[in-house]
Amino acid sequence: MSRTAVVLLVLLLAAPATRAHAAGKKSAQSTQTSKKSSKKSQPKTVAAQQSETPAQPSETPAQPSDAPVKQAEEPGMDMDFDLLEPSAAAETPQLVDPKLERAIAQRRTMLTLHQGLGLATLTTLAATVVVGQMHFHDRYRGGGDTRRFAALHTGLVIGSSSLFAGTGLLGLFAPTPFKKELRLDTITLHKVFVSLATAGMLTQVVLGLVTSSQQQEGKLSQVDFATAHQVVGYATLGAVGAGALMIVF
Repeated sequence: MSRTAVVLLVLLLAAPATRAHAAGKKSAQSTQTSKKSSKKSQPKTVAAQQSETPAQPSETPAQPSDAPVKQAEEPGMDMDFDLLEPSAAAETPQLVDPKLERAIAQRRTMLTLHQGLGLATLTTLAATVVVGQMHFHDRYRGGGDTRRFAALHTGLVIGSSSLFAGTGLLGLFAPTPFKKELRLDTITLHKVFVSLATAGMLTQVVLGLVTSSQQQEGKLSQVDFATAHQVVGYATLGAVGAGALMIVF
């Protein structure tokens, strides 16, 4: 076979392979080109869809970052309960005892009168002591024994004694709705001074009657009884004043 024939045969056999290779290469290039075009067109399609579709309002409003997180309540976790069982005393309205109210009102009224009469007694007793001192000088200290102060002194004695007795009865018979423990306070001191004043008032009455009696008239012992009457009068006035001071202050 000649050389020319061999070359033609090789060209004929190599031509189909060359065409297939070129066709494959062209097909790969066209595939890559289509992929690139699809990638470029996809964002535009999504953007177009977003521009065509109107924005819908969010169903759940946005909460601030510092808002407290509400935990979902689990069934059976109800915290509304009482630690203590309701008592009958709490459910039943408490009624005020009418007797207690009357006793409190009566005590308040009586003690108010007691305080007012006590100050009046103190004033009257002070006047009695002053007039009694003047009467003592008139009869036993060279005043001439005119007895010009005798009637006034007797009237003040009756008035102060009556006021003292009425004041004491108001304090003694005032109702005591509440029990009080015995302790050292102004009320206790008031009672102590009033007790001393009561003893002094009784002693004053006895000494006054003895001094002015006919059996003692003109005797030296009459002066002694009058002096004792005077001293006890000042002591009684001091006790009444101290008792009133405890109540006022």
